[in-house]
Amino acid sequence: MLKQFTTSVFIINTFESNLKIALIHHKKFDRWMVPGGHIEPCENQVEAAIREAREETGLSIKLFSFLHAENKVNDSEWVLAPEYFYQQQIPASTLEESHYHLDFAYLAFANEVEFTFNSNETKDIKWVDLEEALNFNLFDGTRFIIHQIISKFENKEKLQYLQDA
Repeated sequence: MLKQFTTSVFIINTFESNLKIALIHHKKFDRWMVPGGHIEPCENQVEAAIREAREETGLSIKLFSFLHAENKVNDSEWVLAPEYFYQQQIPASTLEESHYHLDFAYLAFANEVEFTFNSNETKDIKWVDLEEALNFNLFDGTRFIIHQIISKFENKEKLQYLQDA
């Protein structure tokens, strides 16, 4: 079965007292999702995550990680590993056969709060309290990662990496 590389971004809003997450209501899947999409041949997964976040929300973001510290070396460029990586089967539609998305899932802080709505793929977009987001019509993997984010912030886990401005 065909496998396609994708990226998704769990964008956190820290500008208000409660942590919020950016959720989009995807037209094709009729579910609430985090921003993301296919990785283009000319980009790595981090570049794709930043591009997809900008295209789908209009937001500039700053990637962060609870797991991975920056590991610069002299002979290559360091690329942030995803916080999560999973494979999800995408059902067949009138446009394409069933296939898999191999998804690099990243965490990010929003640098701003005003969305730019992209109506091509999205019915709606909004900031949602992390706890409230668990009640939305989400894919199981998305719900799991939101649970993990809540737990890490509640336990005040230290960030291992925060992207430079």
